[in-house]
Amino acid sequence: MLPLIALLRRTVASGLVSDTQVVVGIFYPSNWFGDADGFAREVAALKALDPRVRVITERYDETHELRSARGTPGAKDQNLRGRAPALTKAQRKAFAMINVAVAIDLPYDVATHAPNLVWVQSVGAGTGQLQSAGLADVGVRLTSAAGVNAVGIAEFALARVLQHWKRLPVLDAARERHEWMPVYGRQLAGSTLGLIGLGAINSAVASRAKAFGMRVLATRRSATPGATALDIDELFPPGDLHAMLVQCDAVVAAVPETPETTGMMDAAAFAAMQQGSFFCNVGRGSFVDEPALIHALESGHLGAAAIDVASVEPLPGDHPLWDAPNLYISPHAAAVPGALFVNLHELFRENLTRFLANEPLRNEVDLARGY
Repeated sequence: MLPLIALLRRTVASGLVSDTQVVVGIFYPSNWFGDADGFAREVAALKALDPRVRVITERYDETHELRSARGTPGAKDQNLRGRAPALTKAQRKAFAMINVAVAIDLPYDVATHAPNLVWVQSVGAGTGQLQSAGLADVGVRLTSAAGVNAVGIAEFALARVLQHWKRLPVLDAARERHEWMPVYGRQLAGSTLGLIGLGAINSAVASRAKAFGMRVLATRRSATPGATALDIDELFPPGDLHAMLVQCDAVVAAVPETPETTGMMDAAAFAAMQQGSFFCNVGRGSFVDEPALIHALESGHLGAAAIDVASVEPLPGDHPLWDAPNLYISPHAAAVPGALFVNLHELFRENLTRFLANEPLRNEVDLARGY
């Protein structure tokens, strides 16, 4: 009989089904689930999925700062390796056993620690930090969690638009002063919303924006002339970004972090936006040229902006973004953990069923492209 790794890799490559045990390692901190009993039920559901499945849980997570740095396109791992935590004896044992991992982080040169690993399910939509573990070099498959928290993030993005357009901070400030001061906002209906990227998050934004009566435009990498999409009035290829921006009263960005998207929202892009318009980024901090954003706000060209992500996270206390006028900042908090982890496990159970049946996996990342 072939050894386990050969059987599993043969299964991946040729679609042959193996009856060999498959060891699943859950490495994200179980307390992130927010419900100990709920987490236990999810583990039990995985074990009940198929008699071949064995589940082990062992926490491995890195600091947010290191995770953010490792996920940056082109990050030099030799400058970051020294910041990675040393593996404990229990972690080494767990990595040595697994064939499949559910993880937010992985150690560098993961194949050295997990020689039988064939597939990784990311906890988040972003996977750059996991790719930096060397998955492509050893042929380990990777699936993202894109879409598992799309609804919560979409609600957050529209809440930021509403917050600004309905002038809620001004009304709240008047209340703090005990001042009865009528202040009037604008309505969403009849306004134009531009979406940069049309993945799960902005698709959820689009459906909700249409319910508000907004005209919705979007860019999509695969867009061609005349192409359409659900809840979208007009689609643009990325090369026509500025042609879309000039039409928009508000813009929401939610794109993956790739060399092509890094710095895409630059001074020229902000200049293309309408005077007094609103910008919101709930995707990746690297997408925005932050000095250009600050200038657009200070000059008054942008009415306001909201960012849930930054190029460096956590954002240093002395970073100039903190002092930019009319900028709403949140610490990568648009997600809803209570929904995220339930949806993540639902996705993972489906993908594990597909994996065992030699079927295509949902949200598989093209490691050559990085997303």
